[in-house]
Amino acid sequence: MIRVLTLLFLLSICVVSNAQNENINLLPDFNYPLWLKTDQSRTDQTSGITFIKNECDKKYFLLADDIGSINLLILNGDSIFSIERILFANNSDQFFSVFPKKDFEEIVYDENTGDVYLSVEGNGVNFNDFVGIYKLVFENRDVLSKRIVYVEKITYEPSSLFYKHTAWNIGYEGFALDDNYFYLGLEGFQNNYQFADSALIFIANKSDYNIVKEISTKSLGIHTICGLYSDEDYSLWGIDRNNRTIFHILFDEEFNIISFSKFDGATVIPGYNYLNYLPSYESITMDDDGNIYIVDDPWKEVFVPKQDILDKLDDQTTGNFKEYIPTIFKYKVTNP
Repeated sequence: MIRVLTLLFLLSICVVSNAQNENINLLPDFNYPLWLKTDQSRTDQTSGITFIKNECDKKYFLLADDIGSINLLILNGDSIFSIERILFANNSDQFFSVFPKKDFEEIVYDENTGDVYLSVEGNGVNFNDFVGIYKLVFENRDVLSKRIVYVEKITYEPSSLFYKHTAWNIGYEGFALDDNYFYLGLEGFQNNYQFADSALIFIANKSDYNIVKEISTKSLGIHTICGLYSDEDYSLWGIDRNNRTIFHILFDEEFNIISFSKFDGATVIPGYNYLNYLPSYESITMDDDGNIYIVDDPWKEVFVPKQDILDKLDDQTTGNFKEYIPTIFKYKVTNP
């Protein structure tokens, strides 16, 4: 009881009245976006991306689709080299068999430990039985084995706080980690099926999974959190899907915000840098060269452009839109 009271005393809402804007820019790579497909395979409703490694001029990523699949993406230069399905082996597939929906969202690779974490949203009447963060154990602890052999749910404390704002189809679409902490981004609050003007970030110790900080994004102007990534301790990148913006937060050691920056995301059609569409940003990661990647989980009601735009596209691009093929964007972080 004393431990819980002490923990709750530490929780606070972070304000940014003294935060400074950073002197950085995000430049879109004009060879992107790319369609997440090859001649043999594609992704579907891609909601998560995490960088694994750079080897022999190829960059390796894991992708999570919210239809319940995970893929290994390999980029070769500025093209899709391959997309390969990850298998749930050794009966690990049975773990998710009782879920009303395998609503996979964020996926994160911990380069220090080799652990992979998956955020899943809850559905159905008993949604809180399913929402949460899950550790995926790969065969020989090697992602390139493409075989998951064990799944474990992570328990964050206090559980009353972790589940306080979750709801049907509302969970932690943003999830990131640094050397010592987990960052859990609640997608947002809904009123009458519309998202309100803010979301929450919980920060938890990696050592014991205890939540030690609660941060409201209202004063930041962040309405939704649909992806998070930490490139170093106390540094957090994220996506506000509803505003189609990318943000960066720097914390001090008490998790007060000392700087905050926000950037407009690109919305150009692959191969047509003078035409736009309406992407739905879902996840963010960074490679070992400092490039940022963002995936788009097509929001079917608005994903396909209007006919006057479709009339300007080639048949393959039009087909990609009508098949709801996800896309991937790339940015370079620069100093002015």
